[in-house]
Amino acid sequence: MKVINTLAFVLIFIIIIPIIATMVPTGPVKFMTVTGSSMEPTITDSDIVIVNTVKTQPEVGDIVSFRHIFNENQSFIVTHRVVKVVDEGYVTQGDAYPRPDDFIVAPEDVVGVMFFKIPYIGALVRFAGTVEGLLVLVILPALILILQEVSEITSQMKEQK
Repeated sequence: MKVINTLAFVLIFIIIIPIIATMVPTGPVKFMTVTGSSMEPTITDSDIVIVNTVKTQPEVGDIVSFRHIFNENQSFIVTHRVVKVVDEGYVTQGDAYPRPDDFIVAPEDVVGVMFFKIPYIGALVRFAGTVEGLLVLVILPALILILQEVSEITSQMKEQK
């Protein structure tokens, strides 16, 4: 029984909380999943990056997340490294790319500066968004907890008889 409780604790605090944090706004700290390979090997698409939204003046070498409009209808949050600070904003570059991005990031487009990453959990976040992920990460643990509680209740009822 203690092993199940320990596993549930580990599951909740190490896996479930970062997954939930990517879906819920968390104030000055933002948890974000990464897609793509532009920052490999520093950040992979299976990582979660934790961004400080309070630090708004990035320096050269900082990894920043920023809003970028790729076409008129689609805006994405991109995470790249600042390679140069200019009057208009920031020149960024993905670690996997040989050249800087062909645009300048305006200071108002910066979401925040990355200060930590959680490896591998990003893959779980994407998995949680699938039907199989819902079953494995939500319904199955809930069923285990329900069965555990039913078992305890039944054993207490037998003891009272």
